[in-house]
Formats: sequence, structure tokens, C-alpha cells
Amino acid sequence: MLSGSGFGGASRWVARLPPFLQRALQVDQMEFDSALSQMYSLLVKPNVVSKMSKARKMTKNHYYRDDPAFVVLQLFFIVVTVVAYHLSLGNGFLALLYYIVYDITVYVITAFIGASVTLVVLTKYMMRDTFVNEARRDIEWQYCFDVHCNGYFVYFMWTRVVQYLLLHALLSTSMYACVISVLLFLGGCVSYFYTVFLGYLELPVLTSQQKLMYPVPVLAFVALVILFCNYNLTAAIVCYHWPAA
Repeated sequence: MLSGSGFGGASRWVARLPPFLQRALQVDQMEFDSALSQMYSLLVKPNVVSKMSKARKMTKNHYYRDDPAFVVLQLFFIVVTVVAYHLSLGNGFLALLYYIVYDITVYVITAFIGASVTLVVLTKYMMRDTFVNEARRDIEWQYCFDVHCNGYFVYFMWTRVVQYLLLHALLSTSMYACVISVLLFLGGCVSYFYTVFLGYLELPVLTSQQKLMYPVPVLAFVALVILFCNYNLTAAIVCYHWPAA
């Protein structure tokens, strides 16, 4: 009786969740092969992923992904990289758990904030005057979330995966280490904004999407300042997260 009641209560709790989260709790309902294919495309031909949103609009009447596999895989890769860095630099099991929770929390919070801020900017400054009412319907918060996740994945590959592969060299005190570290972060940030730009290029209700690339010159200037100061971003991050390294 108690067991059946417990499962019934859990089922009712899951049923109250949004459909996206319900599918995230059902592994057999997620298309991981499609998500992996999109991740590969983001690295070699990102406009392919953007065009997929237009196909979804034609078949499902919305631009956003209704399959949570992409987000679930991102969270999994975040955990894998935290474990990898910890094995190389870590200082205890509790610290590992802390940084897993920390990185996942940062990912979720920045995704929600990024999607919300972008939605406000798009609806306020980049809508075509002749499509104001349609734009408010077609610019979906879920799609803004998708586009942010697409951009973050490319940024993640530059600043977490490639950085890890070069970690030993990047932690040296040479000028070359500083240059490569800054270039990795600059490449990650530029790739993020370019991927976001491509994502919103597919929405016909928007105009002047090139404005989304405006932060790039600012980032390049910041990178030059960091280089001039001979500041190693990788070493600073490692020192902050893994002080025992």
C-alpha cells in the first residue's frame, strides 16, 4: 500500500511538470543521436542547426526544440569536464561535488537570464514594424533558450574542452600561455555571439540581426588589454577553483 501510494504520488508530481521537464525524466523519450548530430553541426556548420528551427516551425508550428536531449547532454558534458579537471587539479571529493553543483547551477541560471534578456532586447529593438504583433507570438522564450544553449555549447568546447587538452602548457608562466589562453576565451565568446546571430537570422519577424555581433569588437579590445597586462586567464581560473593545484 505504501509503495503503491508512493509511486502514485511521484507520478502525479511528474504529471504537473511542463512537458519539456517530463521528457527529461524519461530517457527513452529523448533523441540523443539527433542532439549529438546537432552538437557536431554547431562545431563544423552551425547554420545547419539554425535552419532546423525553420523546419520545426513548418512541421510543429514552433521554432524551439521540444526534446530535452540537447540540454541533458550539455549537463552531462559539464559533469564530465568537472571530473576531468578535478582528476588533474582537484583537492577532495567534497570539492568535486561542490563544483559539479556549482557549474550546473551557473549553467541553468545563465541560460534563463540569457534567454530572458535576449527576448526583451529582440522584442524591443529588433522587430520589423510591419510584424509587431506576429513577432510577439513568434519570438518564443523557449527558442531564445535554445539559441543560448547552442552558443554556449561552442563556447564550452573552446574554453573547457580545448583548454583542458592544452592545460599543462597553459599553466606555464610564458607569454605564449597567456596569448593562447586569451585566444581560447576570445574564440569561445566570438563563436557564442556568431551562433546566436545565426539562430535569430532565421526569424523573419526580426531585422538588423547583425547588431547581435556588436559585442565582438568590445571583446577584442578587452582581450588586447588582458594581453597587455600579461594576465593568464586559465591560470587565474584554476587558482580560483582549485587553489591546491
